[in-house]
Amino acid sequence: MNGVSIDEKRLVQLQTKDILLPFSKKVIKKGKLDEERPIIELEDVEPRTSIILNERLVSEVGSDKLDFGDCDLVLNRLEPYLGKVIINDRSRKYIGTTEWIPLKVDTTKVRPLFLKYLLLLPQFRHSFWLLRSGKRHARLALVDFRNMLIPLPALGKQMELESEIIPLEKEIQLEHRSLPKPIDIVNDVFSRQFRYSVNDYQKRAKQNSFQRPASSLGATLLLRSSVKFQHPKYDYVNDILSHYPIVKLGSLCSRRIQRGVQPTYVPGGEVLVVKTLNLRNEYLDLTEADHVTRGFFETNNECELKRNDILVSSTGEGRGKVDIYGSDEPAIADSHISIIRLKGDVNPYYVLYFMRSLLGKLQLETLELAIKGTPEIYWHQLERLRLIDLPKEEQEAIVERVGTRLEDLRNRRSILSKLRDQIDSVVKEAFIHN
Repeated sequence: MNGVSIDEKRLVQLQTKDILLPFSKKVIKKGKLDEERPIIELEDVEPRTSIILNERLVSEVGSDKLDFGDCDLVLNRLEPYLGKVIINDRSRKYIGTTEWIPLKVDTTKVRPLFLKYLLLLPQFRHSFWLLRSGKRHARLALVDFRNMLIPLPALGKQMELESEIIPLEKEIQLEHRSLPKPIDIVNDVFSRQFRYSVNDYQKRAKQNSFQRPASSLGATLLLRSSVKFQHPKYDYVNDILSHYPIVKLGSLCSRRIQRGVQPTYVPGGEVLVVKTLNLRNEYLDLTEADHVTRGFFETNNECELKRNDILVSSTGEGRGKVDIYGSDEPAIADSHISIIRLKGDVNPYYVLYFMRSLLGKLQLETLELAIKGTPEIYWHQLERLRLIDLPKEEQEAIVERVGTRLEDLRNRRSILSKLRDQIDSVVKEAFIHN
């Protein structure tokens, strides 16, 4: 690659470090904050569009966080090829995961908005893929990023292109705000079917203080000493499930729930690996997947994925995401994922949607254990997860209602994808018509 992402000889090619200004990185240590701050984690940002999906105010952080400070942009260091680059609104005083790389740019050479979409071009995301390193989690080394070559049109041309990008960006954001979230679709169908209210749950979840007599501890989902697990919000799912016949997940499985294996990655390997970061809690994103050899796959065939296996991220901050493997292509799961293989008389999408719904989400929160400080959801805990037992035809009716609405959502999202393609085309004009 020789440091070149876009082979454009007519433009000035500068190393990235030549357009950056010194930035004093500030890390906020774990614990209470001096004031509430909005936090943006990697999972809060949509790949490629870089739209902020979720923004929370926090007064305490459970791990070290980056203070965005007065940087201009942040770029995702972890899985950088996914395409997450956001402009920093300094007035918001954002903090976020230390997996963000803060960038302060020389605005006499480059406009932050132009640089954002330049870095989001397919060519740059492919370069990030080639530069990734790390056995377990692919990361971009800062030294590699700083040595990349950036083709820059004149500042006036960048400003001209911005005038075309901004209206498209606003249209994307407006359309995006009108879209329902997939999890809201699931909860809408399930709440109508099983008579629960997300709003009622949210009111209960906001209680900051509560009392529970010792005699009632045995009525909770699990007997735990932690205050977290005694919060009345977890009784909400118990109240709902008490009105229906229940079956435990373990009894629906055709084999014991199995964790994946720590892969030995090989570029160009024959078998793909599904990792936690491939799970979107909506679909499996395998656009940029790592691979292992056929020999490694055959040696660890107990971790092989088959069509309709349900996958649960089971460790770390990403735990609790649930997706399904919908392919016959040979694949293997990594050690952070639990593989659930169901019996033939169970609709796997009913189980999938149930586990994503409020009824499943709350149970996954209570089933996790913390060993040596790392939260884990173990196979024997997952097997205790309770589902509402329905005849297969009723399962299929629920799945059809959810599936129809999700398909409509996908069609609407295709409009967003076309708008996003237009921004790429505008940026590419700088190289075609300069």
